Amino acid sequence: MSASRFGAALAVAAFALAGTASAADPARGRALYEAQCKGCHNESVHNDNSRKARNFEAARARVADFSAQLKTGWTGAHIDDVAVYLNERYYSFPCPPKLCPNPAPAKR
Repeated sequence: MSASRFGAALAVAAFALAGTASAADPARGRALYEAQCKGCHNESVHNDNSRKARNFEAARARVADFSAQLKTGWTGAHIDDVAVYLNERYYSFPCPPKLCPNPAPAKR
């Protein structure tokens, strides 16, 4: 393979991976949530209208706040994973395409 073809193939592969590299992983989010949060948070906390997030960004901000309070050491990607998991499980808010490239239709 010539150097120019190899370079083109590498660029195409990098572009293809870039589109999915930032997508959140709700399965990992579930595992993180169950390991760090579920002991204190049961389903009622997510359905309590007085504390329920009103949009995806607010839900993600709450995950980030709790992560900081609990000193989980989660990265931004971990926080995204948990926020996407919670959104899929409980909230069904519109999800940023960067995190949810193929979002499920809203349940509401």
